[in-house]
Amino acid sequence: MRRTATDAEITRQELLADARAAFASQGYAGTQPADIAERCGVTRGAVYHHFASKAGLFEAVLVQLSAELDATVTTAAIAAPDTRSAIADGAKACIEFMGRDEYRQIAVEDGPAVVGLQRWYEIDRSIGLASIELALNQLETEAQLAVPATTGLARGLFGALTELGLAYSRSELTLNQATNTFNQLINQLCVKPA
Repeated sequence: MRRTATDAEITRQELLADARAAFASQGYAGTQPADIAERCGVTRGAVYHHFASKAGLFEAVLVQLSAELDATVTTAAIAAPDTRSAIADGAKACIEFMGRDEYRQIAVEDGPAVVGLQRWYEIDRSIGLASIELALNQLETEAQLAVPATTGLARGLFGALTELGLAYSRSELTLNQATNTFNQLINQLCVKPA
């Protein structure tokens, strides 16, 4: 029996969903591709047809989770009435998402070790840094930014947001402490309201 491309994509998505739940609950070391295959009703070979390795499957889950984080932040920011509120709402959504048990296990605990710190950073940066650059450029266009919107400033804020999210995910800061700290940074960079 010949499978269609649609069937193959459905299988791939089922494997990703099961793997995501397994990596979140059992960690990378405790997750076995054979168990994922069995739960999805496919052979272990089918797992390796879609993903070259267990690490490749994990990376696909990490990329999917990161895209979901990006969509969550974008949705929060778009709903805001102005640029500064968009930054605050987006930052809060980001930090809150990073506090999810699933994110903490997959992206914080296992991610850097499984895909390597450089690749983990590339995945993380690919979604967040552009959003911060866009927000800073918009603040500058609106004459709300007291300093130039530089790449260095965007990287510094991105690093601060990432660290605050990680601190929240490890229960080192509350959600309010983390978001208030990020908002203080933004407020210090902006001109004072008239």
